[in-house]
Amino acid sequence: MDTSFGSKRIDRVDLACVRCRSRHVRCDATQPACNRCKRDGKECDYKKSRRGGLNKAALAQRRLRLEQQSEHIQQSQGNQSINHEHRCQDSTLCVSNSDALPSEIQPGSPDFDAIYITQSQPTHISQPSLVSFQVSKDRLIELCYENFWPSFPVTLPLHYLQARRLNQNHGMEVLLIVLEWIGSIYAAWTSSEAYYEASLRAIDAPTLLRTPFNVQALMLFAIAQHHSDFKQQSRKTLDLAITIALELRMNERGFAQAYGESYPVLEESWRRTYYFLQIIDQHFSVVINSPVYALAKVPGTVDLPCDDEYYEIGQIPPTKTWREYENREFAEIEVVYSSITYMYDLSRIIAYVMNLFVETGTLSDSLIQVCDTKIAVWQGLLPSCKKDPLRGNGQVDEVMFMAHLSSAIVLVMTHRLFSSLAYSAEELSTHAFICLAPLATPPKMGRNAHTARALKALEISTRLFAIPCTLERHNVFAMSISARLATAQISACNNLLDDHAQSMARDRIRLNIGFLKAMGSIWPLGKKMVKEVQHVARSTLINLQNTMTAMDTDLTDEMELLCDEVIWPIDPSAEIDIFSGLVIPTSWNSTNLGDL
Repeated sequence: MDTSFGSKRIDRVDLACVRCRSRHVRCDATQPACNRCKRDGKECDYKKSRRGGLNKAALAQRRLRLEQQSEHIQQSQGNQSINHEHRCQDSTLCVSNSDALPSEIQPGSPDFDAIYITQSQPTHISQPSLVSFQVSKDRLIELCYENFWPSFPVTLPLHYLQARRLNQNHGMEVLLIVLEWIGSIYAAWTSSEAYYEASLRAIDAPTLLRTPFNVQALMLFAIAQHHSDFKQQSRKTLDLAITIALELRMNERGFAQAYGESYPVLEESWRRTYYFLQIIDQHFSVVINSPVYALAKVPGTVDLPCDDEYYEIGQIPPTKTWREYENREFAEIEVVYSSITYMYDLSRIIAYVMNLFVETGTLSDSLIQVCDTKIAVWQGLLPSCKKDPLRGNGQVDEVMFMAHLSSAIVLVMTHRLFSSLAYSAEELSTHAFICLAPLATPPKMGRNAHTARALKALEISTRLFAIPCTLERHNVFAMSISARLATAQISACNNLLDDHAQSMARDRIRLNIGFLKAMGSIWPLGKKMVKEVQHVARSTLINLQNTMTAMDTDLTDEMELLCDEVIWPIDPSAEIDIFSGLVIPTSWNSTNLGDL
Protein backbone atom coordinates (compact mmCIF):
# COMPACT_ATOMS: atom_id res chain seq x y z
CA MET A 1 0.00 0.00 0.00
CA ASP A 2 1.27 3.45 -0.91
CA THR A 3 1.83 5.36 2.29
CA SER A 4 3.16 8.55 0.78
CA PHE A 5 -0.33 9.96 0.66
CA GLY A 6 -0.57 10.18 4.45
CA SER A 7 3.08 10.92 5.25
CA LYS A 8 2.55 14.63 5.88
CA ARG A 9 2.89 15.53 9.53
CA ILE A 10 -0.11 17.45 10.85
CA ASP A 11 0.04 19.61 13.95
CA ARG A 12 -3.00 19.22 16.14
CA VAL A 13 -4.35 21.12 19.11
CA ASP A 14 -6.03 19.44 22.05
CA LEU A 15 -8.07 22.48 23.07
CA ALA A 16 -10.99 24.01 21.22
CA CYS A 17 -13.47 26.72 22.13
CA VAL A 18 -17.10 25.84 22.79
CA ARG A 19 -18.36 27.29 19.50
CA CYS A 20 -15.78 25.51 17.30
CA ARG A 21 -16.27 22.24 19.17
CA SER A 22 -20.05 22.35 18.72
CA ARG A 23 -19.63 23.00 14.99
CA HIS A 24 -17.03 20.21 14.59
CA VAL A 25 -14.51 22.60 13.01
CA ARG A 26 -10.84 23.13 13.75
CA CYS A 27 -9.89 25.68 16.36
CA ASP A 28 -6.44 27.22 16.81
CA ALA A 29 -7.11 27.45 20.59
CA THR A 30 -5.92 31.04 20.77
CA GLN A 31 -7.05 32.66 24.01
CA PRO A 32 -8.97 34.63 25.08
CA ALA A 33 -10.61 34.37 21.61
CA CYS A 34 -9.64 32.06 18.75
CA ASN A 35 -9.03 33.48 15.29
CA ARG A 36 -12.11 31.80 13.81
CA CYS A 37 -14.44 33.49 16.32
CA LYS A 38 -12.63 36.81 15.83
CA ARG A 39 -13.10 36.45 12.08
CA ASP A 40 -16.82 35.69 12.44
CA GLY A 41 -17.35 38.34 15.11
CA LYS A 42 -18.68 35.76 17.56
CA GLU A 43 -18.22 35.43 21.30
CA CYS A 44 -15.49 32.91 22.13
CA ASP A 45 -15.62 30.81 25.31
CA TYR A 46 -13.54 27.90 26.52
CA LYS A 47 -14.98 25.09 28.60
CA LYS A 48 -13.11 24.42 31.79
CA SER A 49 -10.84 21.39 31.35
CA ARG A 50 -11.81 18.23 33.19
CA ARG A 51 -8.12 17.59 33.68
CA GLY A 52 -7.97 20.40 36.18
CA GLY A 53 -6.59 23.14 33.95
CA LEU A 54 -3.07 22.79 35.34
CA ASN A 55 -0.02 23.97 33.50
CA LYS A 56 3.25 22.04 33.37
CA ALA A 57 4.65 23.66 36.49
CA ALA A 58 1.52 22.91 38.50
CA LEU A 59 1.48 19.36 37.20
CA ALA A 60 5.09 18.88 38.24
CA GLN A 61 4.31 20.14 41.74
CA ARG A 62 1.32 17.82 42.02
CA ARG A 63 3.40 14.87 40.78
CA LEU A 64 6.08 15.58 43.39
CA ARG A 65 3.46 15.80 46.11
CA LEU A 66 1.96 12.47 45.04
CA GLU A 67 5.44 10.90 45.03
CA GLN A 68 6.02 11.99 48.59
CA GLN A 69 2.63 10.69 49.67
CA SER A 70 3.26 7.38 47.94
CA GLU A 71 6.64 6.95 49.62
CA HIS A 72 5.05 7.64 52.99
CA ILE A 73 2.32 5.05 52.33
CA GLN A 74 4.82 2.43 51.21
CA GLN A 75 6.94 2.95 54.31
CA SER A 76 3.91 2.56 56.57
CA GLN A 77 2.72 -0.58 54.80
CA GLY A 78 6.06 -2.38 55.06
CA ASN A 79 6.13 -5.36 52.76
CA GLN A 80 2.68 -4.67 51.24
CA SER A 81 4.07 -3.12 48.09
CA ILE A 82 2.67 -3.16 44.60
CA ASN A 83 4.05 -5.80 42.28
CA HIS A 84 6.56 -3.99 40.02
CA GLU A 85 6.79 -6.75 37.44
CA HIS A 86 4.00 -5.40 35.18
CA ARG A 87 4.52 -1.68 35.58
CA CYS A 88 5.04 0.53 32.55
CA GLN A 89 8.54 1.17 31.22
CA ASP A 90 7.80 4.79 30.28
CA SER A 91 5.98 7.68 31.90
CA THR A 92 2.57 6.92 30.42
CA LEU A 93 -0.41 5.59 32.38
CA CYS A 94 -1.20 1.90 32.16
CA VAL A 95 -3.54 -0.55 33.85
CA SER A 96 -1.77 -3.02 36.11
CA ASN A 97 -2.29 -6.70 35.41
CA SER A 98 -4.93 -8.39 37.52
CA ASP A 99 -2.26 -10.76 38.82
CA ALA A 100 -0.81 -7.75 40.64
CA LEU A 101 -4.04 -7.29 42.59
CA PRO A 102 -4.77 -8.98 45.90
CA SER A 103 -6.78 -12.14 45.36
CA GLU A 104 -9.67 -10.83 47.41
CA ILE A 105 -10.30 -7.95 44.98
CA GLN A 106 -9.89 -9.71 41.63
CA PRO A 107 -12.12 -8.40 38.82
CA GLY A 108 -15.59 -9.84 39.05
CA SER A 109 -15.56 -10.45 42.79
CA PRO A 110 -18.17 -8.68 44.93
CA ASP A 111 -15.54 -6.45 46.57
CA PHE A 112 -13.88 -5.39 43.35
CA ASP A 113 -14.51 -1.63 43.26
CA ALA A 114 -11.60 -0.40 41.15
CA ILE A 115 -8.57 -1.27 39.08
CA TYR A 116 -5.35 0.32 40.19
CA ILE A 117 -3.56 2.60 37.74
CA THR A 118 0.20 2.98 38.08
CA GLN A 119 2.64 5.55 36.75
CA SER A 120 6.39 5.00 36.80
CA GLN A 121 8.54 7.92 37.87
CA PRO A 122 11.23 9.78 35.89
CA THR A 123 14.52 7.88 35.63
CA HIS A 124 16.50 10.64 37.37
CA ILE A 125 14.91 9.70 40.71
CA SER A 126 17.35 7.43 42.52
CA GLN A 127 14.69 5.22 44.09
CA PRO A 128 11.69 5.18 41.76
CA SER A 129 8.31 4.64 43.33
CA LEU A 130 4.83 4.15 41.93
CA VAL A 131 2.02 6.66 42.11
CA SER A 132 -1.20 4.66 42.22
CA PHE A 133 -4.81 5.69 42.03
CA GLN A 134 -8.10 3.99 41.39
CA VAL A 135 -10.47 3.96 38.46
CA SER A 136 -14.07 3.96 39.60
CA LYS A 137 -16.27 1.22 38.23
CA ASP A 138 -19.24 3.54 38.56
CA ARG A 139 -17.63 6.09 36.26
CA LEU A 140 -16.82 3.46 33.64
CA ILE A 141 -20.41 2.22 33.64
CA GLU A 142 -21.60 5.81 33.31
CA LEU A 143 -19.36 6.25 30.26
CA CYS A 144 -20.85 3.10 28.76
CA TYR A 145 -24.35 4.46 29.24
CA GLU A 146 -23.44 7.91 27.92
CA ASN A 147 -21.81 6.66 24.72
CA PHE A 148 -22.86 3.07 23.97
CA TRP A 149 -26.25 2.49 25.58
CA PRO A 150 -28.29 4.93 23.39
CA SER A 151 -27.60 2.70 20.36
CA PHE A 152 -28.23 -0.54 22.25
CA PRO A 153 -30.68 0.31 25.07
CA VAL A 154 -31.28 -3.23 26.30
CA THR A 155 -29.92 -3.27 29.84
CA LEU A 156 -31.81 -1.65 32.70
CA PRO A 157 -31.72 2.15 32.69
CA LEU A 158 -28.71 3.39 34.64
CA HIS A 159 -30.49 4.41 37.85
CA TYR A 160 -32.39 1.11 37.94
CA LEU A 161 -29.22 -0.86 37.32
CA GLN A 162 -27.43 0.99 40.11
CA ALA A 163 -30.30 0.31 42.48
CA ARG A 164 -30.31 -3.39 41.62
CA ARG A 165 -26.58 -3.63 42.29
CA LEU A 166 -27.32 -2.99 45.95
CA ASN A 167 -29.08 -6.35 46.16
CA GLN A 168 -26.89 -9.20 47.29
CA ASN A 169 -28.18 -11.58 44.61
CA HIS A 170 -28.56 -9.18 41.69
CA GLY A 171 -27.30 -11.72 39.13
CA MET A 172 -25.45 -9.11 37.03
CA GLU A 173 -21.84 -9.95 37.90
CA VAL A 174 -20.74 -10.79 34.36
CA LEU A 175 -22.85 -8.03 32.80
CA LEU A 176 -21.28 -5.39 35.03
CA ILE A 177 -17.77 -6.50 34.07
CA VAL A 178 -18.68 -6.21 30.37
CA LEU A 179 -20.20 -2.75 30.89
CA GLU A 180 -17.00 -1.66 32.66
CA TRP A 181 -14.90 -2.83 29.72
CA ILE A 182 -17.07 -0.99 27.20
CA GLY A 183 -16.92 2.12 29.37
CA SER A 184 -13.13 1.88 29.58
CA ILE A 185 -12.97 2.02 25.77
CA TYR A 186 -14.38 5.55 25.97
CA ALA A 187 -12.11 6.52 28.90
CA ALA A 188 -9.06 8.21 27.40
CA TRP A 189 -7.33 8.26 30.78
CA THR A 190 -7.00 4.50 31.17
CA SER A 191 -6.19 1.44 29.13
CA SER A 192 -8.98 -1.03 28.42
CA GLU A 193 -6.84 -4.16 28.12
CA ALA A 194 -7.20 -5.32 31.72
CA TYR A 195 -10.96 -4.82 31.55
CA TYR A 196 -11.15 -6.80 28.31
CA GLU A 197 -9.21 -9.68 29.84
CA ALA A 198 -11.50 -9.65 32.89
CA SER A 199 -14.58 -9.72 30.64
CA LEU A 200 -13.16 -12.48 28.48
CA ARG A 201 -12.43 -14.65 31.52
CA ALA A 202 -15.94 -14.07 32.82
CA ILE A 203 -17.79 -15.04 29.64
CA ASP A 204 -15.46 -17.95 28.85
CA ALA A 205 -15.83 -19.45 32.29
CA PRO A 206 -17.15 -23.04 32.11
CA THR A 207 -19.44 -22.19 35.02
CA LEU A 208 -21.17 -19.35 33.14
CA LEU A 209 -24.81 -19.46 34.17
CA ARG A 210 -27.61 -19.62 31.59
CA THR A 211 -29.40 -16.43 32.65
CA PRO A 212 -31.03 -13.53 30.75
CA PHE A 213 -28.49 -11.11 32.22
CA ASN A 214 -25.69 -13.21 30.74
CA VAL A 215 -27.45 -13.14 27.36
CA GLN A 216 -27.22 -9.35 27.56
CA ALA A 217 -23.58 -9.55 28.63
CA LEU A 218 -22.63 -11.87 25.76
CA MET A 219 -24.51 -9.82 23.14
CA LEU A 220 -22.96 -6.51 24.18
CA PHE A 221 -19.53 -8.09 24.54
CA ALA A 222 -19.81 -9.53 21.01
CA ILE A 223 -20.66 -6.11 19.56
CA ALA A 224 -17.72 -4.38 21.24
CA GLN A 225 -15.43 -7.34 20.58
CA HIS A 226 -16.18 -7.24 16.84
CA HIS A 227 -15.40 -3.55 16.54
CA SER A 228 -12.26 -3.99 18.63
CA ASP A 229 -11.14 -6.09 15.64
CA PHE A 230 -11.71 -9.52 17.19
CA LYS A 231 -14.14 -10.59 14.48
CA GLN A 232 -13.91 -14.37 14.65
CA GLN A 233 -14.14 -14.43 18.43
CA SER A 234 -17.11 -12.07 18.41
CA ARG A 235 -19.16 -14.36 16.17
CA LYS A 236 -18.63 -17.24 18.62
CA THR A 237 -19.63 -14.98 21.49
CA LEU A 238 -22.86 -13.94 19.77
CA ASP A 239 -23.65 -17.56 18.88
CA LEU A 240 -23.39 -18.46 22.56
CA ALA A 241 -25.77 -15.63 23.45
CA ILE A 242 -28.27 -16.91 20.87
CA THR A 243 -27.95 -20.46 22.14
CA ILE A 244 -28.67 -19.47 25.73
CA ALA A 245 -31.56 -17.21 24.67
CA LEU A 246 -33.25 -20.03 22.79
CA GLU A 247 -32.61 -22.46 25.63
CA LEU A 248 -34.41 -20.04 27.93
CA ARG A 249 -37.18 -19.60 25.31
CA MET A 250 -36.60 -15.86 25.22
CA ASN A 251 -38.40 -15.73 21.86
CA GLU A 252 -41.74 -16.54 23.52
CA ARG A 253 -44.21 -14.03 24.87
CA GLY A 254 -44.34 -15.49 28.37
CA PHE A 255 -40.60 -15.20 28.93
CA ALA A 256 -40.64 -11.55 30.05
CA GLN A 257 -43.20 -12.21 32.75
CA ALA A 258 -41.59 -15.47 33.84
CA TYR A 259 -38.21 -13.82 34.40
CA GLY A 260 -39.43 -10.30 35.15
CA GLU A 261 -39.73 -10.74 38.94
CA SER A 262 -43.06 -8.85 38.76
CA TYR A 263 -41.04 -5.79 37.80
CA PRO A 264 -42.30 -4.00 34.62
CA VAL A 265 -38.95 -2.35 33.88
CA LEU A 266 -37.15 -5.70 33.99
CA GLU A 267 -39.82 -7.29 31.78
CA GLU A 268 -39.28 -4.48 29.27
CA SER A 269 -35.54 -5.13 29.38
CA TRP A 270 -36.09 -8.77 28.39
CA ARG A 271 -38.35 -7.81 25.48
CA ARG A 272 -35.74 -5.37 24.21
CA THR A 273 -33.00 -7.96 24.60
CA TYR A 274 -34.62 -10.44 22.25
CA TYR A 275 -35.48 -7.88 19.58
CA PHE A 276 -31.97 -6.50 19.63
CA LEU A 277 -30.54 -10.01 19.57
CA GLN A 278 -32.34 -10.60 16.26
CA ILE A 279 -31.23 -7.23 14.88
CA ILE A 280 -27.59 -7.72 15.91
CA ASP A 281 -27.53 -11.26 14.51
CA GLN A 282 -28.59 -9.81 11.16
CA HIS A 283 -26.04 -6.99 11.39
CA PHE A 284 -23.27 -9.51 11.91
CA SER A 285 -24.28 -11.39 8.76
CA VAL A 286 -24.65 -8.20 6.70
CA VAL A 287 -21.15 -6.91 7.48
CA ILE A 288 -19.68 -10.14 6.10
CA ASN A 289 -22.13 -10.27 3.15
CA SER A 290 -23.77 -13.49 4.29
CA PRO A 291 -27.48 -13.95 3.53
CA VAL A 292 -27.87 -16.51 6.32
CA TYR A 293 -28.06 -15.94 10.07
CA ALA A 294 -29.20 -18.02 13.02
CA LEU A 295 -32.40 -16.20 14.04
CA ALA A 296 -33.66 -15.50 10.51
CA LYS A 297 -36.42 -18.10 10.63
CA VAL A 298 -36.89 -18.54 14.38
CA PRO A 299 -40.53 -17.71 15.24
CA GLY A 300 -41.08 -15.12 17.93
CA THR A 301 -44.15 -14.01 19.85
CA VAL A 302 -42.55 -11.40 22.10
CA ASP A 303 -44.61 -8.26 22.74
CA LEU A 304 -43.26 -5.04 21.27
CA PRO A 305 -41.00 -2.86 23.43
CA CYS A 306 -41.92 0.69 24.40
CA ASP A 307 -40.02 3.89 23.62
CA ASP A 308 -36.94 4.92 25.59
CA GLU A 309 -38.62 7.91 27.23
CA TYR A 310 -41.00 5.56 29.09
CA TYR A 311 -38.35 2.95 29.75
CA GLU A 312 -35.93 5.37 31.36
CA ILE A 313 -38.49 6.75 33.82
CA GLY A 314 -39.97 3.33 34.53
CA GLN A 315 -43.48 4.14 33.31
CA ILE A 316 -44.02 1.13 31.05
CA PRO A 317 -47.26 1.48 29.02
CA PRO A 318 -49.45 -1.49 28.12
CA THR A 319 -47.66 -3.67 25.61
CA LYS A 320 -48.64 -3.99 21.96
CA THR A 321 -48.35 -7.00 19.70
CA TRP A 322 -46.76 -7.43 16.31
CA ARG A 323 -50.20 -8.11 14.81
CA GLU A 324 -51.36 -4.66 15.94
CA TYR A 325 -48.30 -3.08 14.37
CA GLU A 326 -48.81 -4.86 11.04
CA ASN A 327 -52.35 -3.41 10.83
CA ARG A 328 -51.31 0.10 11.88
CA GLU A 329 -52.30 1.69 8.55
CA PHE A 330 -55.96 0.89 9.23
CA ALA A 331 -56.10 2.50 12.68
CA GLU A 332 -58.36 5.54 12.96
CA ILE A 333 -55.86 7.25 15.27
CA GLU A 334 -52.16 7.07 14.47
CA VAL A 335 -50.27 5.05 17.06
CA VAL A 336 -46.60 5.84 17.58
CA TYR A 337 -44.59 2.69 18.20
CA SER A 338 -41.11 2.50 19.65
CA SER A 339 -37.97 3.17 17.65
CA ILE A 340 -36.91 -0.43 18.31
CA THR A 341 -40.12 -1.63 16.66
CA TYR A 342 -39.48 0.42 13.51
CA MET A 343 -35.88 -0.77 13.45
CA TYR A 344 -37.01 -4.37 13.78
CA ASP A 345 -39.59 -3.88 11.02
CA LEU A 346 -36.83 -2.68 8.69
CA SER A 347 -34.72 -5.70 9.62
CA ARG A 348 -37.64 -7.92 8.52
CA ILE A 349 -37.57 -6.22 5.10
CA ILE A 350 -33.86 -6.92 4.84
CA ALA A 351 -34.47 -10.52 5.94
CA TYR A 352 -37.13 -10.91 3.24
CA VAL A 353 -34.69 -9.79 0.54
CA MET A 354 -31.98 -12.06 1.93
CA ASN A 355 -34.31 -15.07 1.99
CA LEU A 356 -35.40 -14.50 -1.62
CA PHE A 357 -31.78 -14.19 -2.64
CA VAL A 358 -31.01 -17.53 -0.98
CA GLU A 359 -33.98 -19.19 -2.70
CA THR A 360 -33.35 -17.78 -6.19
CA GLY A 361 -29.58 -17.52 -6.07
CA THR A 362 -29.61 -14.12 -7.75
CA LEU A 363 -30.43 -10.50 -7.01
CA SER A 364 -32.81 -9.75 -9.85
CA ASP A 365 -34.31 -6.47 -10.95
CA SER A 366 -37.75 -7.61 -9.80
CA LEU A 367 -36.40 -8.43 -6.35
CA ILE A 368 -34.93 -4.94 -6.09
CA GLN A 369 -38.30 -3.46 -7.02
CA VAL A 370 -39.94 -5.43 -4.21
CA CYS A 371 -37.28 -4.14 -1.82
CA ASP A 372 -37.90 -0.56 -2.98
CA THR A 373 -41.62 -0.92 -2.44
CA LYS A 374 -41.28 -2.33 1.05
CA ILE A 375 -38.84 0.39 2.13
CA ALA A 376 -41.09 3.06 0.61
CA VAL A 377 -44.03 1.67 2.61
CA TRP A 378 -41.90 1.59 5.76
CA GLN A 379 -40.87 5.21 5.29
CA GLY A 380 -44.35 6.34 4.31
CA LEU A 381 -46.00 4.89 7.44
CA LEU A 382 -43.48 6.39 9.84
CA PRO A 383 -45.07 8.99 12.13
CA SER A 384 -43.62 12.47 11.76
CA CYS A 385 -41.73 12.20 15.07
CA LYS A 386 -39.80 9.19 13.73
CA LYS A 387 -38.90 10.57 10.31
CA ASP A 388 -36.20 12.75 11.80
CA PRO A 389 -33.70 11.08 14.17
CA LEU A 390 -33.08 14.47 15.76
CA ARG A 391 -35.49 14.85 18.67
CA GLY A 392 -37.07 18.09 19.79
CA ASN A 393 -34.66 18.35 22.74
CA GLY A 394 -31.64 18.31 20.43
CA GLN A 395 -30.69 14.69 21.22
CA VAL A 396 -30.31 12.08 18.48
CA ASP A 397 -32.52 9.02 18.55
CA GLU A 398 -29.69 6.60 17.82
CA VAL A 399 -32.00 3.67 17.11
CA MET A 400 -33.92 5.61 14.45
CA PHE A 401 -30.65 7.03 13.14
CA MET A 402 -29.47 3.48 12.50
CA ALA A 403 -32.83 2.49 11.02
CA HIS A 404 -32.76 5.32 8.47
CA LEU A 405 -29.09 4.66 7.71
CA SER A 406 -29.81 0.95 7.17
CA SER A 407 -32.59 1.76 4.72
CA ALA A 408 -30.21 4.04 2.79
CA ILE A 409 -27.40 1.49 2.54
CA VAL A 410 -29.84 -1.23 1.38
CA LEU A 411 -30.97 1.02 -1.46
CA VAL A 412 -27.42 2.02 -2.35
CA MET A 413 -26.00 -1.51 -2.41
CA THR A 414 -28.88 -3.16 -4.28
CA HIS A 415 -29.20 -0.48 -6.96
CA ARG A 416 -25.47 -0.06 -7.34
CA LEU A 417 -25.17 -3.59 -8.70
CA PHE A 418 -27.26 -2.52 -11.72
CA SER A 419 -25.96 1.06 -11.99
CA SER A 420 -23.04 2.89 -13.54
CA LEU A 421 -21.25 3.07 -10.16
CA ALA A 422 -18.70 0.39 -11.03
CA TYR A 423 -16.56 -1.38 -8.43
CA SER A 424 -12.79 -0.97 -8.45
CA ALA A 425 -10.25 -3.68 -7.67
CA GLU A 426 -9.06 -1.69 -4.65
CA GLU A 427 -12.59 -1.52 -3.25
CA LEU A 428 -13.15 -5.26 -3.63
CA SER A 429 -9.88 -6.04 -1.82
CA THR A 430 -10.69 -4.34 1.48
CA HIS A 431 -10.60 -6.35 4.70
CA ALA A 432 -11.92 -4.11 7.47
CA PHE A 433 -15.21 -3.85 5.59
CA ILE A 434 -16.51 -5.97 2.72
CA CYS A 435 -18.35 -4.55 -0.27
CA LEU A 436 -21.16 -6.40 -1.99
CA ALA A 437 -19.36 -7.77 -5.04
CA PRO A 438 -21.15 -7.54 -8.39
CA LEU A 439 -22.52 -10.89 -9.54
CA ALA A 440 -22.37 -10.04 -13.24
CA THR A 441 -22.07 -7.13 -15.63
CA PRO A 442 -25.19 -4.99 -15.19
CA PRO A 443 -27.49 -4.75 -18.21
CA LYS A 444 -27.64 -1.44 -20.01
CA MET A 445 -31.42 -1.41 -19.95
CA GLY A 446 -32.58 0.57 -16.91
CA ARG A 447 -29.05 1.37 -15.74
CA ASN A 448 -29.77 5.09 -15.54
CA ALA A 449 -32.73 4.56 -13.23
CA HIS A 450 -30.69 2.37 -10.87
CA THR A 451 -27.91 4.96 -10.89
CA ALA A 452 -30.29 7.76 -9.95
CA ARG A 453 -31.83 5.72 -7.13
CA ALA A 454 -28.40 4.89 -5.72
CA LEU A 455 -27.40 8.56 -5.83
CA LYS A 456 -30.65 9.57 -4.12
CA ALA A 457 -30.00 7.08 -1.32
CA LEU A 458 -26.47 8.47 -0.95
CA GLU A 459 -28.01 11.88 -0.46
CA ILE A 460 -30.24 10.54 2.32
CA SER A 461 -27.22 9.10 4.11
CA THR A 462 -25.40 12.42 3.77
CA ARG A 463 -28.20 14.19 5.60
CA LEU A 464 -27.93 11.67 8.42
CA PHE A 465 -24.18 12.02 8.91
CA ALA A 466 -24.49 15.82 8.73
CA ILE A 467 -26.60 15.99 11.91
CA PRO A 468 -24.54 18.02 14.42
CA CYS A 469 -23.88 15.71 17.36
CA THR A 470 -21.15 13.74 19.09
CA LEU A 471 -20.16 11.38 16.31
CA GLU A 472 -18.54 8.83 18.62
CA ARG A 473 -21.95 8.04 20.11
CA HIS A 474 -23.41 6.72 16.88
CA ASN A 475 -24.07 3.02 16.45
CA VAL A 476 -20.78 1.17 15.91
CA PHE A 477 -22.28 -0.74 12.96
CA ALA A 478 -22.61 2.62 11.20
CA MET A 479 -18.86 2.43 10.57
CA SER A 480 -19.13 -0.36 7.99
CA ILE A 481 -22.10 1.43 6.40
CA SER A 482 -20.17 4.69 6.21
CA ALA A 483 -17.19 2.96 4.60
CA ARG A 484 -19.39 1.38 1.91
CA LEU A 485 -21.11 4.70 1.27
CA ALA A 486 -17.75 6.43 0.90
CA THR A 487 -16.54 3.95 -1.71
CA ALA A 488 -19.83 4.35 -3.59
CA GLN A 489 -19.25 8.11 -3.63
CA ILE A 490 -15.72 7.53 -4.89
CA SER A 491 -17.12 5.42 -7.72
CA ALA A 492 -19.56 8.20 -8.58
CA CYS A 493 -16.65 10.65 -8.83
CA ASN A 494 -14.74 8.25 -11.05
CA ASN A 495 -17.47 7.11 -13.41
CA LEU A 496 -20.21 9.71 -13.46
CA LEU A 497 -19.69 13.12 -11.93
CA ASP A 498 -17.67 16.12 -12.94
CA ASP A 499 -17.27 19.81 -12.14
CA HIS A 500 -19.62 21.02 -9.39
CA ALA A 501 -21.29 17.65 -8.86
CA GLN A 502 -17.92 15.96 -8.37
CA SER A 503 -16.88 18.66 -5.93
CA MET A 504 -20.02 18.09 -3.90
CA ALA A 505 -19.49 14.32 -3.95
CA ARG A 506 -15.97 14.79 -2.66
CA ASP A 507 -17.39 16.74 0.25
CA ARG A 508 -19.54 13.71 0.98
CA ILE A 509 -16.46 11.49 0.89
CA ARG A 510 -14.79 13.80 3.38
CA LEU A 511 -17.90 13.67 5.55
CA ASN A 512 -17.76 9.87 5.70
CA ILE A 513 -14.02 9.88 6.33
CA GLY A 514 -14.51 12.42 9.12
CA PHE A 515 -17.05 10.12 10.76
CA LEU A 516 -14.77 7.10 10.42
CA LYS A 517 -11.85 9.04 11.90
CA ALA A 518 -13.98 10.02 14.88
CA MET A 519 -15.11 6.43 15.44
CA GLY A 520 -11.60 5.15 14.76
CA SER A 521 -10.31 7.19 17.68
CA ILE A 522 -12.36 4.84 19.88
CA TRP A 523 -12.64 1.57 17.95
CA PRO A 524 -9.65 -0.21 16.32
CA LEU A 525 -11.78 -1.55 13.47
CA GLY A 526 -12.84 1.99 12.56
CA LYS A 527 -9.20 3.04 12.34
CA LYS A 528 -8.59 0.28 9.79
CA MET A 529 -11.68 1.22 7.82
CA VAL A 530 -10.66 4.84 7.37
CA LYS A 531 -7.21 3.80 6.12
CA GLU A 532 -8.74 1.48 3.55
CA VAL A 533 -11.23 4.11 2.36
CA GLN A 534 -8.36 6.58 1.98
CA HIS A 535 -6.40 3.99 0.01
CA VAL A 536 -9.34 3.44 -2.36
CA ALA A 537 -9.64 7.20 -2.82
CA ARG A 538 -5.93 7.70 -3.43
CA SER A 539 -5.77 4.83 -5.89
CA THR A 540 -8.82 5.48 -8.01
CA LEU A 541 -9.94 9.12 -8.01
CA ILE A 542 -9.63 10.71 -11.45
CA ASN A 543 -7.17 13.60 -11.84
CA LEU A 544 -5.76 12.85 -8.43
CA GLN A 545 -2.31 14.08 -9.43
CA ASN A 546 -3.63 17.61 -9.96
CA THR A 547 -5.33 17.71 -6.58
CA MET A 548 -2.92 15.65 -4.45
CA THR A 549 -2.04 18.51 -2.11
CA ALA A 550 -5.66 19.41 -1.43
CA MET A 551 -6.76 15.80 -1.00
CA ASP A 552 -3.77 15.06 1.26
CA THR A 553 -5.03 17.70 3.65
CA ASP A 554 -8.74 17.04 3.29
CA LEU A 555 -8.68 13.25 3.59
CA THR A 556 -6.24 13.01 6.50
CA ASP A 557 -6.84 16.18 8.46
CA GLU A 558 -9.65 16.93 10.88
CA MET A 559 -13.05 17.21 9.20
CA GLU A 560 -14.28 20.76 8.81
CA LEU A 561 -17.98 21.21 8.12
CA LEU A 562 -19.40 24.71 7.91
CA CYS A 563 -22.75 25.36 9.54
CA ASP A 564 -24.40 26.62 6.37
CA GLU A 565 -23.55 23.31 4.67
CA VAL A 566 -25.27 21.21 7.33
CA ILE A 567 -28.79 20.04 6.58
CA TRP A 568 -30.34 20.43 10.03
CA PRO A 569 -32.74 19.19 11.03
CA ILE A 570 -33.50 16.54 8.45
CA ASP A 571 -36.61 17.46 6.56
CA PRO A 572 -37.76 14.70 4.21
CA SER A 573 -39.83 17.22 2.25
CA ALA A 574 -36.87 19.50 1.55
CA GLU A 575 -35.99 19.44 -2.12
CA ILE A 576 -32.20 19.54 -1.82
CA ASP A 577 -30.28 18.15 -4.77
CA ILE A 578 -26.57 17.76 -4.00
CA PHE A 579 -26.03 16.40 -7.51
CA SER A 580 -27.39 19.49 -9.24
CA GLY A 581 -24.43 19.49 -11.63
CA LEU A 582 -25.11 15.94 -12.76
CA VAL A 583 -26.38 15.31 -16.26
CA ILE A 584 -27.81 11.84 -16.84
CA PRO A 585 -29.37 10.65 -20.14
CA THR A 586 -33.12 10.97 -20.02
CA SER A 587 -33.97 7.40 -21.02
CA TRP A 588 -35.64 6.53 -17.75
CA ASN A 589 -37.83 3.79 -19.23
CA SER A 590 -40.90 5.45 -17.75
CA THR A 591 -39.70 4.58 -14.25
CA ASN A 592 -41.38 6.54 -11.51
CA LEU A 593 -38.65 7.32 -8.98
CA GLY A 594 -40.84 8.95 -6.37
CA ASP A 595 -39.51 9.77 -2.95
CA LEU A 596 -37.26 7.09 -1.55
